[in-house]
Amino acid sequence: MRLKDKRGLTAMVDAMIFVVVMGLAVSAMFAFSWGEPEPDDAAAVSDCIFTAKLRMNDVLATEESGLVSLTDMAALYILTGEGAAVGYIEGVLDSLMRKPGSYSMDVAYRGTTVSIGSGSGDPASSSHKEYVVTYGGAVEVDLRLY
Repeated sequence: MRLKDKRGLTAMVDAMIFVVVMGLAVSAMFAFSWGEPEPDDAAAVSDCIFTAKLRMNDVLATEESGLVSLTDMAALYILTGEGAAVGYIEGVLDSLMRKPGSYSMDVAYRGTTVSIGSGSGDPASSSHKEYVVTYGGAVEVDLRLY
């Protein structure tokens, strides 16, 4: 492509810059909302939390930093009381809901249940799901959002 004068070159560069800026703006719009659950959909919130993978040393006092599922860490906490998985889940729900007492969650594994949150009344959304534990069984999660 051959341009006769500098106006054509300027117009072409201006158009290319416009396309790049618009592409960045559109990608930024979708990047901030992609994959984040709606705070009023209990099933999506539960899936987001219990399909997450964390570094082991973030929720357990160990030097090992391999990735482990939060479902496995919750099952470990329920069986042994070790780790900070339940505190981590509570922190995630507190930051997502942004209102004290707006949720309650029961996490059960092998007959033992741990309750998180203090919501009461008629839930706006609720969910009952099971998540498979790597070493056997399933964690049952009842989440109610108020």
